[in-house]
Amino acid sequence: MTPEIVPIFQQEYRALRPRAPMPPMQVRFRRFTSLNTTIRLREGRILVHLSDLLEGAPESVLHAIAHILLAKLYKKPIEAAHNLRFKRFASSAAVTRQTELIRTARGSKRYLGPEGRYFHLEEVFDALNFRFFGGLLGRPELTWSEHTAKRSLGHYDAAHNTIVVSRVFDRPSSPRYAIEYLLFHEMLHLKHPVRMRGLRRCVHSREFKAEEARFPQLAEALAFLKRL
Repeated sequence: MTPEIVPIFQQEYRALRPRAPMPPMQVRFRRFTSLNTTIRLREGRILVHLSDLLEGAPESVLHAIAHILLAKLYKKPIEAAHNLRFKRFASSAAVTRQTELIRTARGSKRYLGPEGRYFHLEEVFDALNFRFFGGLLGRPELTWSEHTAKRSLGHYDAAHNTIVVSRVFDRPSSPRYAIEYLLFHEMLHLKHPVRMRGLRRCVHSREFKAEEARFPQLAEALAFLKRL
C-alpha cells in the first residue's frame, strides 16, 4: 500500500465524480519493465498498480496519471492539460533513458536461436545485409519465437537488441520472400530507431518507408502476411 498516493487519487476522483460515493482505494507501485499503469474496479474497490518508475515523480504528474486512469475507468473525457503533462514527463530524455535501462535489466528473453527446421535466420539476415545494406548492419540476436504466433509476426526489441520472428514462418509452405520481407522490415528498425517528434513517437519515418519500398516483392509479401 502507498498511502501518500491515495489522497491524490481521491482528489481526482472527487473532481471527476463530485456527487458519487468515494470507494475504497488501493494504490501500489510494482516492478514493471516500463511505465505500465493499471486500474480495476473490483467488488466496489478501486485497485491501481503503478510502475515503480513513477516513484518520486512530481506531484503534478501523479495527479495527471490519477486523472487519466480514473477518467478511463469511468469513461469520462480526459483533460488536455493532464494528458499533455503526462506525455511530456513520459517522453523526457531522463525518463526514456531510465525506462530503457529498466527494460534491459528486468526484461527476460528466452532465446530459441536462429536455426529453424526449414529456415536459418542468420543466413537470411546476412543475405539481406549484403543485398540492401552493403554488409554494414551489425547483426543483433536473431531468434524464432516460442510459439507460432500470428498476431505478432516479428518485432525488434531495442532494449535487448533482438529480432524475434514468429515460428509460423518456419514451414516449407512459406515463400522465402515473405520471411525476407519480415526480417528486412525489422532490420530497418535497426537502421532507423524510434524518434520523438515533440510528444509523438515516430516508429516508421519517411526514410524508413522509402527504404522499405525498395523491397522488390513488397506487394506479394504484404498479401501473404495479410492472409496469415
